[in-house]
Amino acid sequence: RYEPICPIYHVVPDRAPVCMRVLKIYFRASRRFHRSRTRPPRTKMASLGQYLDAAAHAVSVKDSATLALLFDVDSVHALGAVRSALGDRGMNVGELCEEKVGAYAPWDEIFASHCQCLGANAEGRYDDAFVAMQATIAAFVKDFRAQDTAWSLDALMNLVRGAVALATCADDEAERAGRQRKDSRLGDAGAALMLVYRNTANTSVWEKKSQCLFLVISLFKIYFKLNTLHLCKNLINAVNLPTFPTFDTFPVAQRVTYAFYVGRLAVFDDDFGVAEQHLEYAFRHCRGDSRRNKTLILRYLLPVKLLMGKMPTTGLLQKYGLGEYVDVVSAMKSGNVRMLNDALKTHQISFIRQGTFLVLEKLRNIVLRTLFRKVHAFSAEKNPAKGNQVNLHMFLAALKWCGCDMDIDEVEMIVANLIFKKFVKGYISHKSRVVVLAKAGAFPAISYDDDRPKIAYLQN
Repeated sequence: RYEPICPIYHVVPDRAPVCMRVLKIYFRASRRFHRSRTRPPRTKMASLGQYLDAAAHAVSVKDSATLALLFDVDSVHALGAVRSALGDRGMNVGELCEEKVGAYAPWDEIFASHCQCLGANAEGRYDDAFVAMQATIAAFVKDFRAQDTAWSLDALMNLVRGAVALATCADDEAERAGRQRKDSRLGDAGAALMLVYRNTANTSVWEKKSQCLFLVISLFKIYFKLNTLHLCKNLINAVNLPTFPTFDTFPVAQRVTYAFYVGRLAVFDDDFGVAEQHLEYAFRHCRGDSRRNKTLILRYLLPVKLLMGKMPTTGLLQKYGLGEYVDVVSAMKSGNVRMLNDALKTHQISFIRQGTFLVLEKLRNIVLRTLFRKVHAFSAEKNPAKGNQVNLHMFLAALKWCGCDMDIDEVEMIVANLIFKKFVKGYISHKSRVVVLAKAGAFPAISYDDDRPKIAYLQN
């Protein structure tokens, strides 16, 4: 609400339109004034010299926000300032950086490398831009390590984001040109990020550690894209160290992303207990309006839940557009092996792209257990005197009805596997082809190391 400086309490009727126009003009001016106070200042740099003047001023007063903007590789003003200098072949960027920022060494070296990065990026030479970005990060980290505060941390994080973006563009450019490279630029970006991570995590200045989880997540994304998942284990161990900042001190978005990647990694390692805890945490703390992210989490959480014998509701599958799981869930409830095989075959490409196909194939044992349980119930009703015994030929008939063409020896092997995996309690009489089930708890609850303690930092 904006009140006029001189409120008009009594208006003469014939002067009312004039007074209303005056008030409207005042209100517009007042709004523009307040917006100008809340809007961050825009730094327009028409030349490289003005860009470096702004850099020198930001370093001298330790203006972290302005410095972060200057190190943004996508900044229109920064790219425009460097582009204006590209046409002047007589300009020596190194000498200009020394002239403008030389009083704050080694920032002249840092900005000289960054100007080369911006120039190459402006001309679309992404490989050269990334090489210059590597030099910028190396020089920046060298100075950052000696600082007693973390005032330039935001600028360093912008360099990290820029390095990943330029590395991705460089790899795409090389792929389009058909150039073969031994090591990808994204892998080199991972090495640069690891350098930054070591210098933010291994320090006594706690403010520098505030972006440690962001760096871990950025490295996760690189390792998953390069399929070097074994490198994630050291980062997970580092997060669990007592010297690492408390998990709850990080933003919710970073905690959710970290739990999602650790859960995915646990799925690939068949560590379904850990996967369930992390993916549940990610789904529970993800924003309610982020349907895309929730769907992405469910694509890995649902297979884990199904392996635990926990079925999702139809409403959940419809809400998040996961129709490919409808037949899978129906097959598990009914014990229909044919339906499961058809569902996996129909959506095979989708499941393979998600990386969950091999996990979903393990549901076949759960479906076979459900079918065997139904055969046992039918056998016990038909012959109550031998209620804890199941003839393997009866199970073979049920499997053939489901479209599984096999002999009695294969059926015996299936049941032996179910007993070995502790899905069924009992033993097989090979001579009489009969399964003798335990009188109590013949079909125990499905468990994957559920006796292990819950992960502490996921309990809030």
